[in-house]
Amino acid sequence: MVDSPLYGRYGALENPFDRRRERSVAADIPTHRFIVNFLYQFPFGKGRRYLAQGGRALDLLAGGWEFSGIFAAQTGGFLTPIWCGADPTGTAFTGSIDRAFVCIRPDQLRDPNLPSSEQTLQRWFDPEAFAPPPVGRFGTSAKGVIKGPGTNVWNAIFAKNFSFQEGGARLRLELMARNLFNHPNWSNPVTDISSGVAGRIFGAFGTSFDFAQVRQIRAGIRFEW
Repeated sequence: MVDSPLYGRYGALENPFDRRRERSVAADIPTHRFIVNFLYQFPFGKGRRYLAQGGRALDLLAGGWEFSGIFAAQTGGFLTPIWCGADPTGTAFTGSIDRAFVCIRPDQLRDPNLPSSEQTLQRWFDPEAFAPPPVGRFGTSAKGVIKGPGTNVWNAIFAKNFSFQEGGARLRLELMARNLFNHPNWSNPVTDISSGVAGRIFGAFGTSFDFAQVRQIRAGIRFEW
Protein backbone atom coordinates (compact mmCIF):
# COMPACT_ATOMS: atom_id res chain seq x y z
CA MET A 1 0.00 0.00 0.00
CA VAL A 2 2.55 2.60 1.18
CA ASP A 3 6.00 2.52 2.68
CA SER A 4 5.51 5.37 5.17
CA PRO A 5 4.76 4.71 8.87
CA LEU A 6 2.73 7.91 8.98
CA TYR A 7 -0.03 7.08 6.53
CA GLY A 8 -2.59 7.16 9.35
CA ARG A 9 -2.09 10.83 10.12
CA TYR A 10 -4.98 13.28 9.78
CA GLY A 11 -5.82 13.92 6.16
CA ALA A 12 -4.49 10.62 4.82
CA LEU A 13 -6.72 7.84 3.53
CA GLU A 14 -6.21 4.70 5.60
CA ASN A 15 -8.64 2.29 4.00
CA PRO A 16 -9.68 3.08 0.39
CA PHE A 17 -12.46 0.48 0.66
CA ASP A 18 -14.16 2.31 3.53
CA ARG A 19 -14.59 5.94 2.48
CA ARG A 20 -17.44 6.51 4.96
CA ARG A 21 -14.96 6.07 7.82
CA GLU A 22 -12.92 8.96 6.45
CA ARG A 23 -15.75 11.49 6.76
CA SER A 24 -15.21 13.94 9.58
CA VAL A 25 -15.28 17.54 10.69
CA ALA A 26 -12.62 19.86 9.29
CA ALA A 27 -9.59 19.77 11.56
CA ASP A 28 -8.75 23.48 11.27
CA ILE A 29 -12.24 25.01 11.53
CA PRO A 30 -13.45 25.49 15.12
CA THR A 31 -17.10 25.19 16.05
CA HIS A 32 -17.20 28.76 17.36
CA ARG A 33 -14.95 31.74 16.65
CA PHE A 34 -15.52 35.30 17.85
CA ILE A 35 -13.42 38.33 16.84
CA VAL A 36 -13.77 41.99 17.82
CA ASN A 37 -11.68 44.86 16.41
CA PHE A 38 -11.71 48.19 18.18
CA LEU A 39 -10.16 51.65 17.79
CA TYR A 40 -10.54 54.49 20.27
CA GLN A 41 -9.09 57.92 19.50
CA PHE A 42 -8.80 60.06 22.61
CA PRO A 43 -10.89 63.27 22.24
CA PHE A 44 -8.06 65.75 22.88
CA GLY A 45 -6.16 68.09 20.60
CA LYS A 46 -6.72 69.66 17.21
CA GLY A 47 -9.90 68.52 15.50
CA ARG A 48 -11.17 66.76 18.63
CA ARG A 49 -13.81 67.61 21.20
CA TYR A 50 -11.48 68.86 23.92
CA LEU A 51 -8.46 71.21 23.76
CA ALA A 52 -9.04 71.83 20.05
CA GLN A 53 -7.90 75.45 20.43
CA GLY A 54 -5.06 74.77 22.83
CA GLY A 55 -2.22 75.73 20.53
CA ARG A 56 0.59 73.80 18.91
CA ALA A 57 2.47 72.87 22.08
CA LEU A 58 -0.62 71.55 23.86
CA ASP A 59 -1.67 69.61 20.78
CA LEU A 60 1.74 67.92 20.61
CA LEU A 61 1.34 66.87 24.22
CA ALA A 62 -2.34 65.91 24.44
CA GLY A 63 -3.45 65.22 20.86
CA GLY A 64 -3.03 62.23 18.59
CA TRP A 65 -3.39 59.48 21.21
CA GLU A 66 -5.24 56.30 20.31
CA PHE A 67 -5.85 52.80 21.63
CA SER A 68 -6.70 49.87 19.33
CA GLY A 69 -6.70 46.14 19.37
CA ILE A 70 -8.19 42.78 18.51
CA PHE A 71 -9.89 40.27 20.76
CA ALA A 72 -10.19 36.69 19.50
CA ALA A 73 -11.80 33.70 21.17
CA GLN A 74 -12.53 30.29 19.74
CA THR A 75 -13.27 26.75 20.71
CA GLY A 76 -10.65 24.06 20.23
CA GLY A 77 -9.73 22.24 17.07
CA PHE A 78 -10.66 18.66 16.22
CA LEU A 79 -7.79 16.26 16.85
CA THR A 80 -7.28 12.73 15.59
CA PRO A 81 -5.95 9.92 17.80
CA ILE A 82 -3.25 7.63 16.46
CA TRP A 83 -1.70 4.37 17.52
CA CYS A 84 1.78 3.33 16.42
CA GLY A 85 3.01 -0.25 16.18
CA ALA A 86 3.29 -3.34 13.98
CA ASP A 87 0.79 -3.08 11.13
CA PRO A 88 -2.34 -5.04 12.11
CA THR A 89 -3.88 -4.73 8.63
CA GLY A 90 -1.11 -6.29 6.55
CA THR A 91 -1.45 -3.52 3.94
CA ALA A 92 1.72 -1.49 4.58
CA PHE A 93 4.73 -2.32 2.44
CA THR A 94 7.88 -3.63 4.13
CA GLY A 95 11.01 -5.39 2.96
CA SER A 96 11.39 -7.09 6.32
CA ILE A 97 9.99 -10.41 7.50
CA ASP A 98 8.38 -8.48 10.35
CA ARG A 99 5.21 -6.47 10.01
CA ALA A 100 5.70 -2.85 8.96
CA PHE A 101 5.69 -0.14 11.61
CA VAL A 102 2.70 2.14 11.07
CA CYS A 103 0.76 4.92 12.78
CA ILE A 104 -2.97 4.49 12.25
CA ARG A 105 -6.16 5.36 14.08
CA PRO A 106 -7.03 3.12 17.03
CA ASP A 107 -10.31 1.56 18.11
CA GLN A 108 -12.63 4.00 19.86
CA LEU A 109 -14.41 2.52 22.86
CA ARG A 110 -16.34 5.59 24.06
CA ASP A 111 -16.38 9.40 23.93
CA PRO A 112 -12.83 10.53 24.82
CA ASN A 113 -13.79 14.11 25.66
CA LEU A 114 -13.92 14.95 29.35
CA PRO A 115 -16.18 17.56 30.99
CA SER A 116 -14.41 20.92 31.29
CA SER A 117 -14.35 20.54 35.08
CA GLU A 118 -12.22 17.40 34.71
CA GLN A 119 -9.80 18.60 32.06
CA THR A 120 -6.25 19.21 33.28
CA LEU A 121 -2.86 19.60 31.64
CA GLN A 122 -2.08 16.02 32.68
CA ARG A 123 -5.34 14.62 31.32
CA TRP A 124 -7.08 16.74 28.72
CA PHE A 125 -8.99 13.80 27.27
CA ASP A 126 -9.50 10.17 28.26
CA PRO A 127 -6.81 8.05 26.58
CA GLU A 128 -8.46 4.89 27.91
CA ALA A 129 -11.31 5.61 25.50
CA PHE A 130 -9.07 4.13 22.78
CA ALA A 131 -7.47 0.74 22.25
CA PRO A 132 -4.98 -0.69 19.73
CA PRO A 133 -6.67 -2.09 16.63
CA PRO A 134 -6.68 -5.91 16.57
CA VAL A 135 -4.84 -7.89 13.93
CA GLY A 136 -6.87 -8.17 10.76
CA ARG A 137 -8.49 -4.74 10.44
CA PHE A 138 -8.19 -0.99 10.80
CA GLY A 139 -9.25 0.80 13.98
CA THR A 140 -12.80 2.08 14.41
CA SER A 141 -11.97 5.68 15.37
CA ALA A 142 -12.94 8.44 13.00
CA LYS A 143 -10.90 11.58 12.44
CA GLY A 144 -11.28 14.65 14.64
CA VAL A 145 -12.97 12.94 17.60
CA ILE A 146 -10.89 14.74 20.25
CA LYS A 147 -11.65 18.39 21.03
CA GLY A 148 -8.53 20.43 21.73
CA PRO A 149 -8.16 23.49 23.98
CA GLY A 150 -9.62 26.81 22.89
CA THR A 151 -8.04 30.24 22.51
CA ASN A 152 -8.65 33.54 24.29
CA VAL A 153 -6.31 36.41 23.44
CA TRP A 154 -6.20 40.23 23.46
CA ASN A 155 -3.74 42.07 21.21
CA ALA A 156 -3.54 45.84 21.73
CA ILE A 157 -1.67 48.95 20.55
CA PHE A 158 -1.27 52.25 22.40
CA ALA A 159 -0.06 54.91 19.98
CA LYS A 160 0.77 58.61 19.66
CA ASN A 161 0.59 60.36 16.27
CA PHE A 162 2.47 63.57 15.46
CA SER A 163 1.11 65.31 12.36
CA PHE A 164 3.43 67.70 10.52
CA GLN A 165 0.72 69.10 8.25
CA GLU A 166 -2.96 68.49 7.57
CA GLY A 167 -3.33 65.27 5.55
CA GLY A 168 0.44 65.00 5.15
CA ALA A 169 3.32 63.18 6.76
CA ARG A 170 3.18 62.09 10.37
CA LEU A 171 5.31 60.32 12.93
CA ARG A 172 3.77 57.47 14.88
CA LEU A 173 5.07 56.10 18.18
CA GLU A 174 3.43 52.89 19.32
CA LEU A 175 3.59 50.31 22.07
CA MET A 176 2.16 46.95 21.02
CA ALA A 177 1.29 44.05 23.33
CA ARG A 178 0.50 40.59 22.03
CA ASN A 179 -1.59 38.54 24.47
CA LEU A 180 -1.97 41.66 26.60
CA PHE A 181 -3.34 39.87 29.68
CA ASN A 182 -0.92 36.93 29.33
CA HIS A 183 -3.83 34.51 29.26
CA PRO A 184 -2.56 30.90 29.05
CA ASN A 185 -3.55 29.35 25.72
CA TRP A 186 -2.59 25.71 25.80
CA SER A 187 -1.10 23.70 22.97
CA ASN A 188 -2.85 20.60 21.74
CA PRO A 189 -2.47 17.45 23.86
CA VAL A 190 -0.51 14.41 22.75
CA THR A 191 -2.85 12.22 20.71
CA ASP A 192 -0.59 9.19 20.22
CA ILE A 193 -2.19 6.64 22.56
CA SER A 194 0.86 4.38 22.33
CA SER A 195 3.23 7.11 23.58
CA GLY A 196 2.56 6.70 27.30
CA VAL A 197 1.75 10.41 27.63
CA ALA A 198 -1.49 10.58 25.62
CA GLY A 199 -3.82 13.33 26.78
CA ARG A 200 -1.05 15.47 28.28
CA ILE A 201 -0.33 19.08 27.31
CA PHE A 202 3.29 20.22 27.33
CA GLY A 203 3.15 23.81 26.12
CA ALA A 204 1.32 27.13 26.01
CA PHE A 205 1.80 28.02 22.36
CA GLY A 206 -1.85 28.29 21.35
CA THR A 207 -3.05 27.47 17.85
CA SER A 208 -2.18 28.60 14.36
CA PHE A 209 -5.16 30.99 14.17
CA ASP A 210 -3.88 33.77 16.42
CA PHE A 211 -0.73 34.80 18.24
CA ALA A 212 -1.61 33.13 21.53
CA GLN A 213 1.77 32.58 23.14
CA VAL A 214 3.08 34.30 26.26
CA ARG A 215 2.78 38.08 26.35
CA GLN A 216 5.18 40.05 24.17
CA ILE A 217 5.59 43.83 24.23
CA ARG A 218 7.20 45.79 21.42
CA ALA A 219 7.87 49.49 20.97
CA GLY A 220 8.11 51.04 17.52
CA ILE A 221 8.50 54.27 15.55
CA ARG A 222 6.95 54.68 12.11
CA PHE A 223 7.11 57.58 9.67
CA GLU A 224 4.07 57.77 7.40
CA TRP A 225 3.45 59.95 4.36
